[in-house]
Amino acid sequence: MRTWTTLDRPEADQYSYWREVVCEAFTPLRPAERGHADRWCRGGLPGWVASRSLGAVNAAEVASCDQVIHHGRREVGRVEQEVAFVNVMLGGRCVVEQDGRRTLSGPGTFSVVDATRPFRLDYLDEWRTLSFRVPVGAVPSAVPSAVLAPATAVTFSARHGLSSVLASTLDAIWRNEERLGPDEAESAGAAVTTLLLALGPSADGAGPAALDGPAAATALRHRIEDHVRLHVADADVTPPAVAAHFGISLRKLHQLYAGTDASFGQTVMRIRVEQCAEDLVRRGGAGSLTALAHRWGFADLSHLNKAFRRHVGCRAAEYAEAALSPVDRGTCRLDHQH
Repeated sequence: MRTWTTLDRPEADQYSYWREVVCEAFTPLRPAERGHADRWCRGGLPGWVASRSLGAVNAAEVASCDQVIHHGRREVGRVEQEVAFVNVMLGGRCVVEQDGRRTLSGPGTFSVVDATRPFRLDYLDEWRTLSFRVPVGAVPSAVPSAVLAPATAVTFSARHGLSSVLASTLDAIWRNEERLGPDEAESAGAAVTTLLLALGPSADGAGPAALDGPAAATALRHRIEDHVRLHVADADVTPPAVAAHFGISLRKLHQLYAGTDASFGQTVMRIRVEQCAEDLVRRGGAGSLTALAHRWGFADLSHLNKAFRRHVGCRAAEYAEAALSPVDRGTCRLDHQH
């Protein structure tokens, strides 16, 4: 296991160390402060990396503060190894851009970028990620770039389908890396490559043509709900916007929810309540409920409380009190989350 950290260096040296040593250890990258094209104006840059080789594959856990990481044409020109990265978000949110696509990845999801082409990672918050570097190209044991291309800058759920198999495999490998001998580590890396080979075609089939059959419809509903969960606080999750994002008609979106327990609109409201409830508990019940209602897309406090009563059986303030003091839960249902 190799480790790097900026925290044992003077604040004035942290950015240069992060840029010149830590980033270069993976592939040429150019970190910058958000809102600044190519500069770091803050006093320091906290960050650390723990890394382990798995044969041709490399695994790492990385954590740092909000920033933009560029991998532009200059950086692509300096690439010595043709590699791709599978980045599982453990904390924080990242806007991932590559190949004309742009997506938001947060906890419970992962994304893929190919270092043979430009990409951009915009970390909106403090973040922590599990990152696997996998060889791409024509060399043996590599994933062909053409196979991987449909999967870049796409948000994959770590909860459903093939993508959940890959995510759980990455997590298990990392949690057990200290117990892996050299041969076992190489086999683990090969397993990651094999799963990634299957991921590209599955992403390519994620559009309208993939809606044949109940299993495919269920899988797409899961992807839609993961998308809503990530974007409900800061983006348009109206039916037209979500249908456009997934390349389906508005009619098809509503058909996906016909015959299920809830319509698309009811599903969005349930997710809105779930996310708001989590936020309420994180805050320890502190802060303005009116501000919280606005943050999570409710018209006002009355709208917030009506939604809470419908989905968890009590008002928002009562929910927070029951969650923080579970001796007397009253009518609140605290097991609503999925």
